[in-house]
Order: sequence, then C-alpha cells, then structure tokens
Amino acid sequence: MIATLLMTFPPMLLGAQLVLTLILVKGEICPGQRGRIHRVLPVLAILWLAVCSLRVEAFMVVFAIFYFYTQVQTKKTREQGPLWLLYLAGGLAATFTLMLSLQAPQAAMTLGMITWLVLLGGALAHGLLVVARTRLQAFHRLLPFSGVIAAMLFALCVLWLSYALDIDAHPQLLMPIVSVVVMLIIGVVAWCWHLIRQSEPNKYVIFFALILLLGSSQAFLSLSSLAAPL
Repeated sequence: MIATLLMTFPPMLLGAQLVLTLILVKGEICPGQRGRIHRVLPVLAILWLAVCSLRVEAFMVVFAIFYFYTQVQTKKTREQGPLWLLYLAGGLAATFTLMLSLQAPQAAMTLGMITWLVLLGGALAHGLLVVARTRLQAFHRLLPFSGVIAAMLFALCVLWLSYALDIDAHPQLLMPIVSVVVMLIIGVVAWCWHLIRQSEPNKYVIFFALILLLGSSQAFLSLSSLAAPL
C-alpha cells in the first residue's frame, strides 16, 4: 500500500516543482513572497526523500533542492539564488518520472501518471502557495481550472483501464472503479470550492482535496495491477 502511494509522488512533485520554479523565475513577486516560497521548498525535498525507498536515484533530486535551499534567503530577498540548481532538480525529476511512467505495464497507466503532473502537482503547488501567503491571484484560478481538465483526462484513463478488467467475471471490481471516480470528483470539487463560493482559498480544504486525489490515484494503480496489458 505504501509503495503504491509512493508511486504517485514523482509526477506530483515534478508538477509542483515546475509551478514553483516558474513563479520564482518569471513571477512578479515581492521580496517577502520570494522568501516565503523558498521556505516551502524543503517540503518537496522531504517528499522526494520518501521516494528514495522506491529507487535510490531520487536522492539526486533531494540533494539539488536542499542545496538550492541552503543557498537562498528565507526572509525578504530579491536574490534569485543559483537557479541552475532548480533547473537541475527539475530535469532530474522529469527524467525519473518519465522512466517510472514508461515502465508501466499499461498505456492507460502511463497516460494516467502524465495527467498527475497537473492534477496532483497543481494541487500540491496550490496548497504550498497558500501556505506561503502569496498574492498571485491568477494561480488561485488557473491551477484549479487546469486540475479540472486533468481530472477529465484522468477519468478517460480510468475508463480505458476498465476495459482491461473482466468486470463480468469479477463484479467485485466495480466498486473500486466507482471509488476512483467518486474520490476524483469530490477532490476536484473541494479544490475548486473557493471558486464556487468566490472566497479566498483555504489551505486545509486544498490539502483535503489533495488527499482525495491521492486516494483516487492510488486506487487507480491498484486496479492497474489486475488489468491485462493494453
């Protein structure tokens, strides 16, 4: 169960890294916001450290992120720091994630993992931006909207995978498939809740949504192990 959950981490962390790197490089952020974003980077490194239990190569990403963190200020700062380390961490994370996804036994699983870059990575990045108290209002709308599109594509991957499952012979598999879709829908609605209510995003609601999306993704991986190659 833990190993299956950790399989969802690389695309999630890569997606979050890409968003935070984009903001640090191109975002019009004040010195205070830059320092607060720097402070949330160890979260990514710690989660990558957990991935090392799957493959030790993930430690290279951990080292790159932590080393960048040690070279920047976490208070008000205009200094961008050694951005080449962020690019290196992103490149290593992308290579690791690509290798992991290409090893998937089903094409549906590979495509599903690609959608997690936006679905899980966007939710994690959004939660970290709220924790960092950034005032990037466009991302509070753009990330959930992108998540909705990614959720639709992920739902198609679930449908594709269901064709490889002999549900007629194994009707007990129907409930796990339904649970994947239900958690996906509730997670996306929770993520977009601040847009529905036209209020400020709440970090607890966003992380609750992320937990549901992770649960849906983990259940998807569990089902894929029972499916025939597609």
